[in-house]
Amino acid sequence: MQNFRTIASSVSTMTITSVERAFRVLRALDDDGTSLSEVARRVGLPVSTTSRFLGSLAATGAVSKSPDGAWTVGPTIHALAGAETVHHDLFGLARHHLVALSALSEETAGIAAAVDDSLVHLGQITADPDAGITVRDWTGVQVAAHSGCTGQVLMAHWPDSQLDRYLDDPLEAFSNDTVTDPAELRRRIEIIREQHWYRTTDEYAVGVTSLAAPVRRADGKAVAALHVFGPTFRFPHESAPELEAELCRRADELSEVIGFVDDPPSSNSAPSSATNSERSVA
Repeated sequence: MQNFRTIASSVSTMTITSVERAFRVLRALDDDGTSLSEVARRVGLPVSTTSRFLGSLAATGAVSKSPDGAWTVGPTIHALAGAETVHHDLFGLARHHLVALSALSEETAGIAAAVDDSLVHLGQITADPDAGITVRDWTGVQVAAHSGCTGQVLMAHWPDSQLDRYLDDPLEAFSNDTVTDPAELRRRIEIIREQHWYRTTDEYAVGVTSLAAPVRRADGKAVAALHVFGPTFRFPHESAPELEAELCRRADELSEVIGFVDDPPSSNSAPSSATNSERSVA
């Protein structure tokens, strides 16, 4: 019979090897997702072994798997890192949501991240980029928070001190329809806090209508926003109520992935179409 020291040494070696392999697997993941076979190739392990490692890591939240099978670093790792934001892989986490929203709207869906008093567009998916008139690619563009619904849904989650400071300064108009009146922006923010989404038209880019909903982290702060947008002359169309509800649902799902827990449960679905037209079109 093996003595205790021999057994302990064997177990210790196996544990260290497993940890090393787990970190190799984590390092093999790209921000926008990596397939199982590609992870296995990068770490030099059989696909079956890699699959078991990913399954174990997923159970702890260390990795996440999208519906299309791509693997990314999960919310537990971000929480352990103590990161203020998870901007670097939000687009990867959101990608399958954006694909679905783009298909439903037949327009463009994107995600923008909060950066201090502004936002930066992380990326977008267009249903058919070769079809007729489409909106420009905003990826990498940073804009003021008040410039449209995407920033305004982020403002709705600012602390009062940040909101007061921002609205005390003169606000730039980016078009004839940009809202620069602090009272009107406060009114909108109250609506957003109640219905969890908003729609604006022509406020930043003339001829573009957008819908947006916030993505929240564990402490409830909005770190990003999902948005769907298209040319005003054709968007939104008859599917608007369905799209608004789906946008909110997917923003909530992404929020859960990065740690947000809605307690007590609340209905973040869009209100009735009559309320939509009355309260959210600017």
